[in-house]
Amino acid sequence: MGKLNGKVALVTGASRGIGRGIAVGLANEDAKLVLAARDTKGLKETEAKVVAQGSEALVVPTDVTSEEEIVKLFAKTMERLDRLDILVNNAGAFDNGPIDQLSTEAWNRVVAVNLRAPFLCTRAAFRIMKKQGGGRIINIGSISGQRVRPNSAPYSSTKFGIVGLTHVTALEGREYDITCGCLHPGNTLSERRADTSKTQDTESMMTVEELSQAAVYMACQPPPYQCFRAYSVTSRPALHWTGLKNISTNKQKSHS
Repeated sequence: MGKLNGKVALVTGASRGIGRGIAVGLANEDAKLVLAARDTKGLKETEAKVVAQGSEALVVPTDVTSEEEIVKLFAKTMERLDRLDILVNNAGAFDNGPIDQLSTEAWNRVVAVNLRAPFLCTRAAFRIMKKQGGGRIINIGSISGQRVRPNSAPYSSTKFGIVGLTHVTALEGREYDITCGCLHPGNTLSERRADTSKTQDTESMMTVEELSQAAVYMACQPPPYQCFRAYSVTSRPALHWTGLKNISTNKQKSHS
């Protein structure tokens, strides 16, 4: 029996890459999965991998830039599975360039996917977890949320922003045993990066499977504790951990 047996996990951006890897990793620990993304075909492929692990999967095609679709996503989750234990805010967008040449449309698109959507999903999950007595939220950040590259204003700004959202969610969740942590991947060999010839995409990479191990580790922590931050970076292509921090969420009781 896996460590997440009986748990329900929702993963955004689950149709490929990091999201698919995390979903399969959680399924390997016997979690039931809710898979969300725009690409229905990709979601079905992820579903097949989850089912192959012996777990159940609910596919919900979702555009995370739409508040209405996010509301429906969480409504379907509760209708079908009646609980939500883990939310992984993974969906991401890239549209970078020199800051003086960036269009407002490009900026807004990245912010909508990388920051607004995690807020909307976190809000919906928080409401569910608060009523059921706890849960865990994992935000997928980036090393770009710690050290930036040139021509990355939209992406890096949103990844700095997701750190702030993580801090506030963790603080407000303590009273309700809702934990929130942020996983900052380094270079990861997803499909997007494998199919380009950009300089940064030829650097040392970790695999999606290696990164998913970090997310699963965070998801499997005992309820009173959380991994507040995890950094996954590559060096010859081994996976290294730094900055792991466990914070008790036990409420401090007042004494009269």
